[in-house]
Amino acid sequence: MLSGLFLMLAALCITGYNLWDDARAGRAASEVLSALQDKTEDAVSTAAQPLEEDGAYMVPDYVLNPKMDMPTVEIDGNQYIGTLTVPSRGLSLPVISEWSYAKLKTAPCRYSGSAYTNDLVIAGHSYKRHFRPLRNLPEGDTVLFTDAAGNVFTYEVGTVETLRLTMVEEMTDSDWDLSLFTCTPNSRARIVVRCMRTE
Repeated sequence: MLSGLFLMLAALCITGYNLWDDARAGRAASEVLSALQDKTEDAVSTAAQPLEEDGAYMVPDYVLNPKMDMPTVEIDGNQYIGTLTVPSRGLSLPVISEWSYAKLKTAPCRYSGSAYTNDLVIAGHSYKRHFRPLRNLPEGDTVLFTDAAGNVFTYEVGTVETLRLTMVEEMTDSDWDLSLFTCTPNSRARIVVRCMRTE
């Protein structure tokens, strides 16, 4: 009986910690998002401004040089490449330039690739306020990525698939322009949202 009570107490403690960690991750991402939007506001507002001389629009640097590094903004010691938005889920998250397990506790991270070369892969924890809502995205749903220079990339969900944890090459070497992945609820596989660029 004592061992049963101990197991129940342990389960309650784990559940409590998971709920606390989920809420903490949501607050951390919201704080960074606010700071990131403040720092990139000028870039966003001037990204589509026409040239004064002839009224023609400027060609973004990444169009001329798609292999260039994505610009970053530093916040609290982390470099961020931009913001991921899923309007249908009311989701807007900052994206850290390089991934690590520790960084994933703050925000989703670029796992590989670039928005400029149409092979961006972003990893995120399955927190309720991070990537958990992505597992049910319908085909045709809109996903936006705004880089730190204010360039907006629009994508459409093509499919949601499940990959084994060992299928790293299949994750990164695909024909999809954007891949968003997180763990399944039991952490035994990955859910991957595959998207094609529309603009």
